Amino acid sequence: MINRYGPWMDTNLAVPLDATRCKVVFDYFLNESLLDDQDFIDRSLKDSEQVQIEDIALCEGVQRGLESPAYGVGRYAPSVEMAMHHFHCLLHANLSG
Repeated sequence: MINRYGPWMDTNLAVPLDATRCKVVFDYFLNESLLDDQDFIDRSLKDSEQVQIEDIALCEGVQRGLESPAYGVGRYAPSVEMAMHHFHCLLHANLSG
């Protein structure tokens, strides 16, 4: 995943550990003009951590839902995630030859 917030960018690599767990590796990138702005860096790291905490809660909720007997296999949320589905179709076509 790539997140860009003005002069700040971070990448998140999700490494599967098993069917229900993963480890996320974070890398951060900053515009050179802000390398000495420790306040900006500290605020950005704090904001990033808050987003990660919120994402963990969302992902854990989704995982519980996927493991629920009420869940039926299907395609994302078709009414709002057409672009993501299209991207995944293109990716699949590219990777499968």
